[in-house]
Amino acid sequence: MTTAADKSPPDSPRRVLVVDDDHHAVRIVGDFLEAHGFVTVGAVDGHEALARFHDDGPFDVIVLDVMMPGIDGLEVCRRLKASPQGQLTPILLLSARSDTRSRVAGLYGGADDYMTKPVDLMELEARLDALIRVRDRYMELASRKRIGVEAALTDGLSGVANNEYFVRRLTEEIARCDRHSLPMTVLVADLDGLPEPQVEGAEEDGFGAVDEVQFGGPADRLMAAVGETLRGHVRVIDLVARIRRSRFAVMLPHTSRRSVEPLVARLRAKVAALPADPDRADSPSAGLQLRVGVAELGPRMDAVTLLARAEPQ
Repeated sequence: MTTAADKSPPDSPRRVLVVDDDHHAVRIVGDFLEAHGFVTVGAVDGHEALARFHDDGPFDVIVLDVMMPGIDGLEVCRRLKASPQGQLTPILLLSARSDTRSRVAGLYGGADDYMTKPVDLMELEARLDALIRVRDRYMELASRKRIGVEAALTDGLSGVANNEYFVRRLTEEIARCDRHSLPMTVLVADLDGLPEPQVEGAEEDGFGAVDEVQFGGPADRLMAAVGETLRGHVRVIDLVARIRRSRFAVMLPHTSRRSVEPLVARLRAKVAALPADPDRADSPSAGLQLRVGVAELGPRMDAVTLLARAEPQ
């Protein structure tokens, strides 16, 4: 059976905000938790608790007394859970009230656990450990999900969006622009000067996408560098994608065609300046060039038509 002494220490000390209007209680809980590897910060009323949370955070868990003058623990809990950081911070309520109604009110108020006073400190530590484990597991799963989603939307060779995601986003943006009479421009850029792919026979789909092609060697690094360059020189609201072998597309919401010439010139210059070997400071230029076509969204255009209108000449 695993005991408290058998537990592996965490990579970094777990931080606890201890809130109670009884200074003596804050000191007792804080001293006990610090003796067991926690780092504690104390607060003696609701106002100080909110200030400590925002100024001294983040915290791994909060121990919060319910019955306090001014802002009570239930209100502090509700305010914390209404903030983005507070939503992810477990809160354990402490109260002298042990009746079911009080427990239910605390849990429905946003608390993650509830203990009655007087508190068994060993049980308190075990409950805090459990709350932190659940929170950490949730964060791990959320991170894996985010990584999986990003991988599904990203072109593995260039690091920008893939064709499927680009067409879906473009279709959504066209509908939004039509609904609100907003301008939008699309660039389609063919990359010249890159070595031919080593794998042949990739089949295109209806939008011109191909199966993933491995260019190999320095060309892989160049393709990644081009993707990074394009993505790094457009706005946050813009979307860059690789839609076919050496073809990229850029969606520019809220942008008219006549305003994109400086951007096109900048992208051409940045790509032309890329070194043949990014790992060598003295590497000559790779000799890459962009042939860019431009099209602005017009009436009754869909994604296929707009991309066709932007075909480079």
